This record gives sequence, structure tokens and C-alpha cells, in this order.
Amino acid sequence: MKKLESYLGFDINLDDDGNVVINDFCSYPAMSKNCQTLHRKLELIKIDESKLSFPIRLKAWVVTISPTDKQTIQQYFRIDGIKKVVEENKSKLIGKVTFIKGEIYYPKKSKYPKLAVHFYQVVDEGETLIKNASQMVAFCEIFYDNLKQFTPKRIDELEKLVNTEELFQIPCLPIELVRFDKNNNITPFLNHELAKSASKLAF
Repeated sequence: MKKLESYLGFDINLDDDGNVVINDFCSYPAMSKNCQTLHRKLELIKIDESKLSFPIRLKAWVVTISPTDKQTIQQYFRIDGIKKVVEENKSKLIGKVTFIKGEIYYPKKSKYPKLAVHFYQVVDEGETLIKNASQMVAFCEIFYDNLKQFTPKRIDELEKLVNTEELFQIPCLPIELVRFDKNNNITPFLNHELAKSASKLAF
């Protein structure tokens, strides 16, 4: 691993595959001004990579997974659970330009969290007018009211079922464009794959 110049106080390295690794990144973008700035820059990079031509109109919706049983938690409450939800909604996405972002949060007095997958789809008419990439970042931003929601007790309950290190990374995963291969299979989300690798090392 090659050490790069630090940015906004974060240690940055380049791994053996050429991926940029940010060490000690915040648990939530809103934890500090530097965290928020870096997260927004990551979002801008993802939007720039999509080659969108602004202005655009965005339609937004959310699919929420509630922890009805242990099997549901084990299937969905992990980084790959986000892609599983996207796969289940594939029919709405083929032939469209759609971005997704995951969210994990605890309702009040809840033993387990909920997983929400936010969809942002480019449409021709109506909906929300987005003039540039910065406005899109602001429109797609997810606000967490409780930055200390993963209490020791909640972590203990979750660790009986899942790798909590994956869940901790979901709030900081950047927006991702849904891409399809020639057979209309959804291709992996790069930042999700990197986050999974980091979670395995920490677990």
C-alpha cells in the first residue's frame, strides 16, 4: 500500500489494485465539516463519472426494508443488501438513468435498524429540476438525526446475526449509478465492493 498526500486531515493510501483508500473516515458525513466536504467531493466524482448533461429532472423514491425476522436481517442488513433491493426493482430501471444510495437508521425504541434504499431517476418531464452536479448532491443528501445510533447494546444484538462493520459504512457510501451489462445484469457498485473488502479486514 502506497501512502499519498493527506487531504482535509485524512490519511490516504493507494492499494495494490490502484484503489484510493481513506483511513479513519467519519462514521457519518455530518460528523465534521471536513467529513462533509470530503463526502460531497466523492459524490461529485461519482456524478461526473456518469457523464450526465445538466440540467436534468429527477424522480426520487425510497424502498425500506424492515427487520421482520432474523432471516430478513441476514439477507438485507449488509452492503450487498442494497444491491439486492436494487435487483428486486430492476424492471423500473432498465433503459433509465438511475442512481441509488443506501441508508440505515433506527426508529425510536427499536431493537433493530431499518435499511432504506433511495432511488434517483432521470426523467423527461415534471419532478425536480436539477441545474448542476452540486445541486444534485444537495438534493440526494441523507440527513441522520442520531449520529450515535449504534449503541453497544444494539451492536451486540446485531453481531449475533450480521457483520456490523458493513453496516457502519453504509451512511458514508456515495451515490452510485446503476449500470447494466449486455445481458441486462446489474454490474457491481465499485464503492460497495471496496467497503466490503474493508469490512472483512476489520471483522
